[in-house]
Amino acid sequence: MESLAILRDRALRNSILGIAVPIALQNLITYMTGMMDTVMLGQLGEVELSGASLANQFGMIYMVLTFGIASGTNVLLSQYWGKGDTKSIRSILSIMYRVTLVLSILFTAVAHFFPEQILSLFSNDPVVIAAGSRYLALVCFSYTLNGMTNAMLMSLRSVGTVGISIVVYIVSFFANTSLNWVLIFGKLGFPALGMEGAAIATIIARGIELTIATIYLLRFERKIGYTLRDVVEYDRSFAKDFAINVTPVMLNELIWSLGNSMVIAIMGRMGRDLVSANAIANITAQFTQVFIIGIANATSVVIGNSIGMGEQERTRSLAKAIMIVAAGFGVVAAALMLLLRGPVIGLYNIPEATKILTNQIMAVFALTTFFRSMEFVGLIGILRGGGDNRFVLFCDVFFLWAVAIPLGAIAGLWLKLPAPLVCFILQCDIVIKLLVSTPRIWGGKWVRDVTRQEATA
Repeated sequence: MESLAILRDRALRNSILGIAVPIALQNLITYMTGMMDTVMLGQLGEVELSGASLANQFGMIYMVLTFGIASGTNVLLSQYWGKGDTKSIRSILSIMYRVTLVLSILFTAVAHFFPEQILSLFSNDPVVIAAGSRYLALVCFSYTLNGMTNAMLMSLRSVGTVGISIVVYIVSFFANTSLNWVLIFGKLGFPALGMEGAAIATIIARGIELTIATIYLLRFERKIGYTLRDVVEYDRSFAKDFAINVTPVMLNELIWSLGNSMVIAIMGRMGRDLVSANAIANITAQFTQVFIIGIANATSVVIGNSIGMGEQERTRSLAKAIMIVAAGFGVVAAALMLLLRGPVIGLYNIPEATKILTNQIMAVFALTTFFRSMEFVGLIGILRGGGDNRFVLFCDVFFLWAVAIPLGAIAGLWLKLPAPLVCFILQCDIVIKLLVSTPRIWGGKWVRDVTRQEATA
């Protein structure tokens, strides 16, 4: 196809794959870590699985916010990297790390002191709330560790450094899984701590991640050259640039994550079996989409670099080609989701009725996975990478809050429609966002240079 001709450029292909493949491997390892967490907690029972799943929704709001900070920052970083301006990059990084740290302390304090109040927002089941509260009050101490690690690793993507992420998450996977086995079930002479053991294992694993990432950034990274001096000495005038470009993305992710929490709250009031089914389906969907996420992140970097070098027309052609590729990967991901239903469900110690429901929910996820693949690449990879943050904010917020959540609440809590149908309605914004964003991508008006024009190499 004519639109795909640009991908014949070997250097461009290698650039995309050089970022996408390591990120896909990183996401695969992260998926495996999440899968082991849910499988081990699932062995304790449905209450523990549901409680931890709901508790992690608050942590997910924090993680999505930190992703928004890093994602918005990367638009600036990748464009400055395209200009060869590493001095500006170091100043922007210093601001990003400070904002992430302050946010993490706030979320940790709220989760530790008000776990029951938080869980009651997602469920009206007192047993699930009690179990989830014990877990949340502990696992929240991993927030700062995780947020700072992600900020460091995601910022390195903007300059094409992604290999260290694989090292960090491989070590974390083995540490987290081993500690889960020891602390949840009481192995090697340790007491069986159940859900609390899973939380402690998470904290230790996140501490290991941050240690490795920090040592690499300060001692071995050479492209940016970030040092301890940059933590204190940096150009504070970039705070305005940071606020202008990152705030819309942060708001986007905050309002989106709150909307996603509303979706979980609706499910939580429909029964703990649906919460468990959704948790299992969601972790499986993450596995099927690992390469799509890699492509989206690589696209954001390549698009930003291309704009920074002043290649606007080439950027538009590249976007169209990647959207076509994303459609193909979406088909593969949907098919894989269907094939994995039986094997995955068999890993969990859940009632037979929940297994049947999970099978149905995973079929719904297979359908939405196709649309999500294209929507994620289009909005996060292309439009956000091109600096079109306000349009992405509108799509993510409006269609979720004005369409999916109200219709889902009516369908699930008032009309009492079947859970699989409610699940699809709660995700219908994905389809709408794809339909709305595709014409904008093809139109090409989203290409924007957000750097300071006087910036020099």
